[in-house]
Amino acid sequence: MRFHAVCVLLLCSALTSGCAKRATTAESTGIQTAQPGKVEQELERRLKTISDGAQGTVGLAVVHIETGRTISINGNSQLPLYSVFKLPLAVAVLKDVQQNRLRLDQKVHVTPAEIVPGTPGNTALWQKPVDVTVEQLIDYSIVRSDNTSSDKLVQLAGGTLKVTERMRSLGFQNLDIHITSGEYVKTRQNPNTGSADHLAKLLVQLHQGKILQPAHQNLLIAFMQRATTGLKRLRGDLPKGTLVADKTGSGEQDKVTRTAKATNDVGIITLPSGRGHLAIAVLVSGSKLPDAAQEKLISEVARAAYDAYLTDAAK
Repeated sequence: MRFHAVCVLLLCSALTSGCAKRATTAESTGIQTAQPGKVEQELERRLKTISDGAQGTVGLAVVHIETGRTISINGNSQLPLYSVFKLPLAVAVLKDVQQNRLRLDQKVHVTPAEIVPGTPGNTALWQKPVDVTVEQLIDYSIVRSDNTSSDKLVQLAGGTLKVTERMRSLGFQNLDIHITSGEYVKTRQNPNTGSADHLAKLLVQLHQGKILQPAHQNLLIAFMQRATTGLKRLRGDLPKGTLVADKTGSGEQDKVTRTAKATNDVGIITLPSGRGHLAIAVLVSGSKLPDAAQEKLISEVARAAYDAYLTDAAK
């Protein structure tokens, strides 16, 4: 009898332990898993096909923010950012605002001698000496991708090295900001670089409120939502009315191929009906495709990701 009782106790203990292990596994996995599933596998194949048609190098990353499910293709490659660098720059400046090194309403004097060439509309902003606020500089830099505003922000942040150091302190090791817009325009050498993976990570943490306080987070995302550049990129093939917050970057024309050296867009796409958000970073470098085709490639990446997660959420 005593032997039988001991056996029963051991059996119950084993069953309880097994149940506990299964429960722990279920709890740790949960519905919101970052492990790739069928959706990610199919989407990765689709995005690989799109990327293979670039006739150049494509680094891309797609993250469903609420679940952490991720697709990365060549996502660790350091590629030219061009004006995409203005997003980490804005983050660095807003961090300085939070730490009382700067104020959003702080006046900054800008003279015609400080103009950095860009679009005619942006250059026209600075034809006469003017005082603008730090907030206005961020607005112009993100919404209009204005180079003069960006270089004034770099000065306020303490230089490019300080911006890179700020990115390192936030955990973004693959965002290397080492040259201003003005310096690059003069030399056309050694552009700022970054990886799609770390740009997507920056977007995820920005959306989640892990980088900036709510007021500054909302301010930056609102500027990104109002962006007027690259409207045929991430936004190009999405349904009308889709909310997108992005920052583009465009390289100068290659003298041999007569096409843009880089066509970039990184942003946050809001899926409908509460189905979450996508952080997407697409960097196209050295492509031989016409400029419009490079933009189309980015729009196809965005639409493929949008459709994949919309369909998955609807199941």
